[in-house]
Amino acid sequence: MKKPLPYDPRSLHLIYSSLLLLQLVVTSVVLYVTQEDAVIAFDIQRLTNTAAPITAGLNAFFGKWIWTKGLQQISSEEELEDKLRTLTKMHIWQWVVVQFATVLLLSYTLIEANFFYFIFALVTIIYFITLRHQIFTFN
Repeated sequence: MKKPLPYDPRSLHLIYSSLLLLQLVVTSVVLYVTQEDAVIAFDIQRLTNTAAPITAGLNAFFGKWIWTKGLQQISSEEELEDKLRTLTKMHIWQWVVVQFATVLLLSYTLIEANFFYFIFALVTIIYFITLRHQIFTFN
């Protein structure tokens, strides 16, 4: 029977760095493609002008909910290795949810050539960057 691989926090750092790099590359592409014809416009009549930022915000809250539920699960587990695996899952799911919000907003920036969505995408990228700190300070 195969022995499971030991927990390695470097894999979390690699996953985080890859997701952040993907966000920055997509942001660069969006800036390059929309640099000349994009505007900042908010029209209350357009559903996407309110729905896309609200959806991104809900994803951020969903990521925080994943984190909270994971901490509750960690406190109920007894084995250290199980706690570390749960911690890894918590981080990855939270990052993926926030990543989805960023890609959604950047997609709307490209589709509608409206930097209104780009402003919210920058906020989610900054929020994503703040999530890194949790990897190395969890005791």
